[in-house]
Amino acid sequence: MIRQHFKLMIVLIIVILPLPAEANDTTARVAAGGITFLKNDHIRLVQETLEISTKIIRVRYRFLNESDRDIQTVVAFPMPPYGWNPGGIAFDSNEKPLSSFVAQVDGHSIATMKSQKAVIGERDVTDHLKNMGLSDTQIFKTFGDCTPEGKCSFTKTQEEKLKQLAGTERRFPPWKVAETIYWEQVFPSRREIGVLHEYPPFVGMAYTAPYQKGFGYVSDIPSAAGDKDSKEACLDTGTYQLIQKKIKSYVQNGEAMVYVTIQDVEYILGTGRNWKGPITNFKLRIKKDFPDQIISLCFPGKPKRVDSSTLQFSHSNFVPQDKLVIYFYTVTSK
Repeated sequence: MIRQHFKLMIVLIIVILPLPAEANDTTARVAAGGITFLKNDHIRLVQETLEISTKIIRVRYRFLNESDRDIQTVVAFPMPPYGWNPGGIAFDSNEKPLSSFVAQVDGHSIATMKSQKAVIGERDVTDHLKNMGLSDTQIFKTFGDCTPEGKCSFTKTQEEKLKQLAGTERRFPPWKVAETIYWEQVFPSRREIGVLHEYPPFVGMAYTAPYQKGFGYVSDIPSAAGDKDSKEACLDTGTYQLIQKKIKSYVQNGEAMVYVTIQDVEYILGTGRNWKGPITNFKLRIKKDFPDQIISLCFPGKPKRVDSSTLQFSHSNFVPQDKLVIYFYTVTSK
């Protein structure tokens, strides 16, 4: 989620807010307590091109500082919290730290920093865990050195305190780690700058085998990965029927088993409202893994087909919605 001469510095204070999922760049401030996101009334987001696939998310921005002074601030990029992953569960595919993050300003690579905190729900419990005697490694990486079988290195006292902290008898460890990528940025007066960043997305996954030879149609298609609501991606009758049509074509060809896999990618758009005014020119490009993949999402307007695997939405003076969830459906056979 560049240091040059500047005239205006935004004062840093200690404020903590919960971190959302993958998000638009937004100005922020860093302090001892963490990161909080600011509304900026001088910097306009004049262009944003957001490209989303199951392999990469790439965002290109053009920012314009409309004030008479250079502005130095912190640009922050919050990522989805990740938790203890015992492995072997498809729904846990999002449970991992960010593997890589590339950022450039005007074509030049820049160094980024990372903030981490442990959360239960929206509560920051980092200090509580440290006071229990857990190390940074145990909190942010090994989650109390828990094994796939659920055996952890906690003492009995620590286990009791964790249960009290979580307010439940749920599995251990009960916290997640929220990461935010950030960097210092100077926005020169009356001049545009270009910012690019890219990273592999956190991808949810689920699958079913709706048809099995000898048993017939035995299940429905997956409508959401994990405990998510299919309404978040506007899975409508037309999309559902298209998936069913592909299933039936495999059945008619005599295939023994038909699989339907759903991969979902979530991106927070709402922080794009933190800049001055609406986004002047906005483009959303969705890249399929292959042409036959079926896409479902909630987004205004009709897309233009750029090529066999790319759909593009375009808007002027765009006020972004809070979040975007895209379902990528794949129908295969065996």
